[in-house]
Amino acid sequence: MNALALKTAECRVWWADPRDQPIETLLGVLNETELKRAATYRREQDRRRYLTASWLLRTAAATQLDMAPENVSVERRCGDCDKPHGRPYILTDDSLHASISHSGNRVAVALTTAGPVGVDVEEVPTAPVSELVRCALSPAEQAVLGSLPERDQQAGFARMWVCKEAVLKATGHGLRIPPDKVEVSGPLEAPELLAWPLEISPQSVQITTLYPGDGYAGVVAVLTEDSPITVSEWDVAAVRHNSFTSAAPIAA
Repeated sequence: MNALALKTAECRVWWADPRDQPIETLLGVLNETELKRAATYRREQDRRRYLTASWLLRTAAATQLDMAPENVSVERRCGDCDKPHGRPYILTDDSLHASISHSGNRVAVALTTAGPVGVDVEEVPTAPVSELVRCALSPAEQAVLGSLPERDQQAGFARMWVCKEAVLKATGHGLRIPPDKVEVSGPLEAPELLAWPLEISPQSVQITTLYPGDGYAGVVAVLTEDSPITVSEWDVAAVRHNSFTSAAPIAA
């Protein structure tokens, strides 16, 4: 029996720092397509984040599937072209939904069997966000953000933005839907989808706040009509040290 197998109404989010893993560890589990894509990144930081995210997806899925990470079959599909990017699919078990996000020194992978999932983590901007606000937030959302003290607006924008990214990742649309057409709750409220131009009811989207650390905002969104999803956050160090049976979430 696999002690780390996901329960029916559970979503697990795994975290990693792209600076922590030896490059040999990252390369050792990836397939030829992933290695070729990694070679297209010009900046070392971007390449590291991509490699870490690909490695983490396989490593986290392996704990669920009870197999070696290099044996997990992964495919990425884009709705607009035939390039190997976009939403990841675990071909080894199509009941396992997955999502990836990375920003700065945080990489996240979300896994669940409850329904399509989207995870997003973002560094809180340090520069003014006025231009981002105009193209990313609806007029009502802009008013909510504008009511905050100026010193809190970058963090407030990040908290709203990750909600939009996460729900659009969960549907597979991504930014093909303009983010200002997706309305979410304010940064001082519990994360919630209020309205969007899709036929899927906003009430069927469960959004949960994540805790990626100071200077970051993060959420995970699951599309499901089931009972509330239990979300836990896990440090990949537990997998690195092969402590599968004793691994415990860092937050829940």
